[in-house]
Amino acid sequence: MKTFRKYYANYEKEPKLAFYVRSCGHFNLVSPDREAYRPSVDFGEIFWCLKGAAVFRYKSRETVLNPEHVWYYPPGSSHDYHPRGERFEYRWLTIAGNGAGQLFSGLDIPPGLSYAGVCPEELFSVVELNLEKINSTRTSRMRALAAAFQILTMISPGQHLENIRGSLAEQAKNLVDSSFTDREFNVEKVASLLGVHRGSLSRAFTAGFGITISHYITRCRVRNAMKLLQETALPIREIALASGFNSHEYFCRVFLEQTLFTPAAFRTQLKNNGH
Repeated sequence: MKTFRKYYANYEKEPKLAFYVRSCGHFNLVSPDREAYRPSVDFGEIFWCLKGAAVFRYKSRETVLNPEHVWYYPPGSSHDYHPRGERFEYRWLTIAGNGAGQLFSGLDIPPGLSYAGVCPEELFSVVELNLEKINSTRTSRMRALAAAFQILTMISPGQHLENIRGSLAEQAKNLVDSSFTDREFNVEKVASLLGVHRGSLSRAFTAGFGITISHYITRCRVRNAMKLLQETALPIREIALASGFNSHEYFCRVFLEQTLFTPAAFRTQLKNNGH
């Protein structure tokens, strides 16, 4: 087993962008090897664990990062982590710019640990391939940003707490996943279908997934809208309704809050990037 470090970087600042992909890589650290301590950085960075584990330190607290989990260090924080056990293999991504911190907070990605599932390594590869082309075209920078944005939207918000399959929180999540496109679907509907009080449902869901159920419903609708904006030519009004939003105006406001893009601007960027 050997240490390896593969990374691609774009250290050239993008003055016209509030945030941009600064660098991306695939590392495998073998104990006792570790990355150097950084007292403060001006970018946000995520670490998606593939194999092994690592110990991350943030505000004097140590946390273990395991596979299918992500660690986020916000801009301005110190970086201090090392392998736990024999190895720590991970993908990482940094976002820089004056709006980098706002991007992460707008997507509900908290500093520290989040559950995220299987790492989308193909998206990291897209970022890497386009960072390799940085010197040839600005379009490559935008393609790298589009893929990075997809990666960030896949990170579940909040610190993950393990759930017993079939629990109230899991049942509620399954209902949301299958029904969020229904414009009449809401928290009260979920509580009614499960035969529980709304307050009990909300507490169980937040404890299980680190996010309120109402916010999770909105997140599902926004992600569905992003998919339709990328894969179809449907009018934005139709996409809003097809994703479960009651009005075009509300959809545009929520989409901007969640992504920092209007739906039209998001579609235009994808089109310009060749998607």
